Amino acid sequence: MKNKTTKMEDLSNLLTPPTPFEMDLPWENYSFSKRFYNIVNDWGIPTEKEVNFIRSYVKSSNFRILDLTCGGGRHALGLARFGYNVTAIDIGGYPVEYARQTARRKGYKIKFIRNDVRKIKYENEFDLAFLICGQLGHFSPADALRIFKNSALALTDSGVFIIHLPVFGPDDMANRVHWYREKRPFYFPHPSIVHREQYYFENQKIKLIRDFAIDTATRKNRLFGISEKNYVPEEIIGFGKDCNFELLEMFGSYDKDPLSEDSSDNIYIFTKK
Repeated sequence: MKNKTTKMEDLSNLLTPPTPFEMDLPWENYSFSKRFYNIVNDWGIPTEKEVNFIRSYVKSSNFRILDLTCGGGRHALGLARFGYNVTAIDIGGYPVEYARQTARRKGYKIKFIRNDVRKIKYENEFDLAFLICGQLGHFSPADALRIFKNSALALTDSGVFIIHLPVFGPDDMANRVHWYREKRPFYFPHPSIVHREQYYFENQKIKLIRDFAIDTATRKNRLFGISEKNYVPEEIIGFGKDCNFELLEMFGSYDKDPLSEDSSDNIYIFTKK
């Protein structure tokens, strides 16, 4: 179900719990993708450590690398600095445009493509592909399997596929409802007042956030939603087996700490059979 404007008298519908993966954020909307990127770009994410981790699986300077859900291109740009051949894909119009401009300014030759990673069509064109920072969790199991299949087709024999998913904590597994004021332009070009519902579907290990946002300047309102699944190792390894991947290694951090029950991250290294 697409996000849509909601009449105030229809707010009673919010009493009905939503269905996981039924709603999503409007990633394809250029203005929204710009506002979203400008917020998450300030999160201080450790790009260098992640890039160095990926580089540890690059066997030669001729490696062709596929960055799935590249956002503003921080990993693609970091890898291109070492001269690697990088193709990067994201659905957001603004992040892709921003990444292209940055690459052009730095003199990097990176192929940035605006596309849905569920729809990519490559065959034996890359030596390494990665989908990290929890992005796979925002796809349903059917879509996650589709991404695995597309990645397997895109990779050459013995190609490497890297998946990173953070592990849910107690806050992720809570059910709560509250109002808050979003002071930054996020859902709208102006600040907004948001009624947020967070649901945790324990059997499916899915967190779902549904926001009813009101633009404080125009009083326009709209429903937004996003789901995230806490995929367990058995599920990820199963996707790999179904798509002709062999599990090479598993880690609990980008420092390559062993995976354990206390790990806050699950990192999987697959190789194509």
